[in-house]
Amino acid sequence: MSSVAERPESRPGHQGDEPLRPHPAAVLIPALLFLVVATVLMLRRVEPFVNFYYISAWYPTILILDALQARRGGGYYVISRPRFALSLLGWSAVLWFFFELVNFRVTNWYYVFLPPDRPIRWLGTAISFATVFPAIFLAERWLSARGAFDELRWSTFRVTNRTLIAVVAIGVAFAALSLAWPFYFFPMIWGALTLLLEPWNFSRDPNRSLLGDLAAGRPGRLLRFLVGGMAVGLLWEMYNIESRSKWIYTVPGLENFKLFEMPLLGFFGFPIFALDCFVVYQTLVLAGVAVPEKAPAALRRLGAGRTLAAAAAAIVFSVAVLFGMDRWNTDSLRPELQGLWVASPAQLESLATTRYSNLFVLAKASPEDVVQATGGPLDSAEDWVSAARLATLRGIGTVNAQLLWESGIRSLQDLAAADPESLGKELRRRSLRSRVATPPKVRVWVRGAQRAVREKP
Repeated sequence: MSSVAERPESRPGHQGDEPLRPHPAAVLIPALLFLVVATVLMLRRVEPFVNFYYISAWYPTILILDALQARRGGGYYVISRPRFALSLLGWSAVLWFFFELVNFRVTNWYYVFLPPDRPIRWLGTAISFATVFPAIFLAERWLSARGAFDELRWSTFRVTNRTLIAVVAIGVAFAALSLAWPFYFFPMIWGALTLLLEPWNFSRDPNRSLLGDLAAGRPGRLLRFLVGGMAVGLLWEMYNIESRSKWIYTVPGLENFKLFEMPLLGFFGFPIFALDCFVVYQTLVLAGVAVPEKAPAALRRLGAGRTLAAAAAAIVFSVAVLFGMDRWNTDSLRPELQGLWVASPAQLESLATTRYSNLFVLAKASPEDVVQATGGPLDSAEDWVSAARLATLRGIGTVNAQLLWESGIRSLQDLAAADPESLGKELRRRSLRSRVATPPKVRVWVRGAQRAVREKP
């Protein structure tokens, strides 16, 4: 069984891109070195790596995966095909923007400590989301290059129109239930796209369909995506956990059982999401708006008008979702000195000339050291440090920390001793911001404070 490039597309020389074929070691070694250096600098909390670690880690990882599979598969998947790579990256971002739109309703995750500057925040978001398709597809290719599940066979079966209608109906039910009652049925959103789109893909070209694979008795590609999706999911969560700009999950009923930031059961969603990725991209290819990896002439002749129209619609959709993310899916921006509400303008000016102009540094300082650096009074320095510790804990940020301060929470000890339910109600009473201090977020803050108090020497 072939990988993402289907059997009829296995002939070389059909892409139209100039082949770029550096030796795998020429790609692998620099990418691996960059990943190691970026990780070390992130762990040492060096900017910009601590703030943009996800991007700093994933792009070299993509190059590493491409080089590794090229050593066994005979050619690069991404870097040797610029047009295909650009299509893959762009539509990858659009797909995840779609799931951000879904998250407006299901509220399963939120973002913290994102860049305060909107253009940088939006650009970084799009660049981060662009890694999804390459990561998933390269994981499958890496497994394919090693012959994973190639020989596995089962009984063939016939796909009828009734079968296709039933699959679509199940997909509609999954989507409707997950959006109507997300608290109970949110897992169904993962896989709904596969069920909704697979019948159309199958009817257009069974070779581009997972259902076609299964009907032909060849489950290998589907299994590779399931396994690859799980592996990539582990990397996604590992690269997220120590990054300063990150996401935090608030999945109902699963908040206390996590690996990294992901609830343990949530990892089973990654294999299903990998199927969504493959199915969506094949739909885009068959619709004539995405570039196939390799294809006969019939699929290579993308209409310029259709492609431009699709790209324009994708950009408008993505920008609209970015506005929504700022309102509903982003809980805090990176805390900065000017947001330190307990300091006067003169005190902020004094702090700005010291190493404590960085709130993350200030949060780790002793008030006595701050007094020595600024010459200010000790009681003010104690407030600055305490406020900085609140603002930099578990993505709280200065806006939420000021709200906590005004509600009587003026230290990590206060927050650790608070009842999340009562505190959340008080915070929401004081603020008109959308989705401020939701119960899951406040529980994240309180647990974070309890952990910080326990770990304090």
